[in-house]
Amino acid sequence: MKQQIVTLSLLLLFGTGLYAQPKAVGEPRVIAKMNEPLRRPVWSADGSKLFLTSLKNKGLWEVSVHNAQRRQVSAEAGAGNLLKTLAANSANVLVRQMTDDPAGVAEKVEALQSLSGSMVFNPVLSPAGDKIVFQASNGKGLYVCRADGSALRNLGPGERAAWMPDGKYLVVMMIEDDGHVITKGELVSIDVVSGARDVLLSSDKYIALSPAISPDGKKIAFEEYTDGAIYIMDIQ
Repeated sequence: MKQQIVTLSLLLLFGTGLYAQPKAVGEPRVIAKMNEPLRRPVWSADGSKLFLTSLKNKGLWEVSVHNAQRRQVSAEAGAGNLLKTLAANSANVLVRQMTDDPAGVAEKVEALQSLSGSMVFNPVLSPAGDKIVFQASNGKGLYVCRADGSALRNLGPGERAAWMPDGKYLVVMMIEDDGHVITKGELVSIDVVSGARDVLLSSDKYIALSPAISPDGKKIAFEEYTDGAIYIMDIQ
């Protein structure tokens, strides 16, 4: 009975979770590749373009999803920092606090004080604006909470989370390294209510990082660590 009450409470707080967990359809395909590695894909609001940067956030490019035509928007150092702001969907006050003060926000916001002493980073507001997912340092992993920080819950390991449009699921990267370089990168979906996980992409062909989900929820863009290209994979 106690477990049933807990489950019902989570459903009321975070939704009914009736949508199917996303699944990969087919193989990823290259949408952008240059001599220098490309990083941090972010979708345009209408899903017709991707915005990309390079190492150390140098430069900014836009790429057509339909024909892969690429245009450089800026060559300035640090121009790619704009993508981090866009990905966070930082209209929310708490998301801005997390972005501006990652080392101090947990201590200053009462609802997050259980994370005091940890840095809070990579916050992303859900499409409906009612939830925030973020990472906490010191090995604490991934967390989700309401937009005001309440109803804080740990979701286990995962990095650079992206929301599905329905707000029921996340896609995260799971990486392994040898102490020097990244040796493995998987994309995993997480049910926000139950915590159930499903592997979307795990292959020796790809070290997949920084997932970005299209506005219609039908595609995932990601950066590939080895060749520095940006790929798109269909999902359903």
